[in-house]
Amino acid sequence: MRYWLILCFGLLICGCSESPQSSLLVPPPHLLQQPEQQQAGAVLFYRYCRECHGTLSEGRNRHAGRFVAAAPDFKSRSYLDTKPAYLYMRIAQGKQVEPYRSQGSVMPAWEAHLSEQQIWQLVAYLRQRAGAD
Repeated sequence: MRYWLILCFGLLICGCSESPQSSLLVPPPHLLQQPEQQQAGAVLFYRYCRECHGTLSEGRNRHAGRFVAAAPDFKSRSYLDTKPAYLYMRIAQGKQVEPYRSQGSVMPAWEAHLSEQQIWQLVAYLRQRAGAD
């Protein structure tokens, strides 16, 4: 019995420590509201994301509509309620995490190609884009 208590206490202590990646999931203060950061995110979106996530008039590839599930264009206001940490994680890790891998996601992981700052800029732009009609 004492062994189990010690084991549970040890697991509790380990679970409370901050992992190196958890600090990535908090945007720098006010970054999401800064127009210059949103604009930088827009530039990144049009460079790297519009073929799958843009509208047809923005250059979306017609084949992107065949993805299962279809890649969102982030114009829905529901993305305003999506946690920034979730958007960051999905951009950074793409299809590498479950349940997306087993669901057939084709989203690439961008963490090897974009800096933390650039990923947060994309998150800022996606939230701005969701606020547009």
